[in-house]
Amino acid sequence: MKKIIVVLFYISCLFVLLDGCSRERFDKGHDYSPIAFFDSCQEYDFNIQSLPYEEMPNTKVSLEIATDTAFPRDEEGVRLYEHNGQYYYHPVSMCHTAINILDAYYTTGDSKWLHLAEKYVHRLVAEADVIDSTLYYPYNFEHKVHQRDDALLPNPWYSGMAEGVALRLLVRVFETTGDSTYLDYANKTFRSFLRLKGEAEPWTVFVDSCGCYWAEEYTLPEPSMTLNGFIAAIYGLYEYNQLVHSEESERILKISLGTVKNYVPLFRRPGKPSLYNIRFRHYAADYHSLHIEMLRYLEKMTADSFFGAWADTFYIDYHDSTDSHK
Repeated sequence: MKKIIVVLFYISCLFVLLDGCSRERFDKGHDYSPIAFFDSCQEYDFNIQSLPYEEMPNTKVSLEIATDTAFPRDEEGVRLYEHNGQYYYHPVSMCHTAINILDAYYTTGDSKWLHLAEKYVHRLVAEADVIDSTLYYPYNFEHKVHQRDDALLPNPWYSGMAEGVALRLLVRVFETTGDSTYLDYANKTFRSFLRLKGEAEPWTVFVDSCGCYWAEEYTLPEPSMTLNGFIAAIYGLYEYNQLVHSEESERILKISLGTVKNYVPLFRRPGKPSLYNIRFRHYAADYHSLHIEMLRYLEKMTADSFFGAWADTFYIDYHDSTDSHK
């Protein structure tokens, strides 16, 4: 009898442990609680910092991650994305993989990684649509945001996140090689951040009813206002501005940062994972952890303690036990 009790005790502990892991890693859903919107977008003048390479996002990547090839690839070794049994080029996935590969070059000095990163860029640009001297990186497949029939993105569709991540990749490849072709691609990609919804087609950026500027991850007629995709685009704007130091690039960077500063409190769910986006009220624990990490990078880029304080608030609200960013 005593043995049975001990076994039951350990089984109950195991269920508690598994429940905790499930809560931390897989907690997701929708929260339709009302959000207290503001009337107008407050402007901020940020003190943009110049960060060394190793302090920027997606650097110091482990070689195991950077050199991973356990995914579908084309004949040039460029990553493919499987969707409904077919293979496509996925702009964000391609760019993140290429950025990791480029980091492997920085770590090892082995030129094969630089050559492979350049192959990614060549394919990325070859697949791009050139519209009014602007490079747009298409998703050539339909996508339903959160599997919703009322959130269908038709083939092709474009994304402010893809534009920003591509911009970051192009800046890094130009800085590594000195080849002005990559700078030209970066300049043409940056132009997408000047083509507002309602003024240009296609669009990947818009100004909302409060007057805040957004780079939109999912370019639906009614944008989703997705936080991580927007901040990923800001990373690209930051690195581009650090390269060119133009008034226009600084303006777009600062108004983007201002939008995050205005909106971050609206994404909070006290004691719970933050919202993934505003329109659909989706939340997910893994993206909550990403929000914390991203806000800490914004603090580095601006020396504005607001972002760090909100990263701390999000962390206190809810965090994965494996989170090492606190």
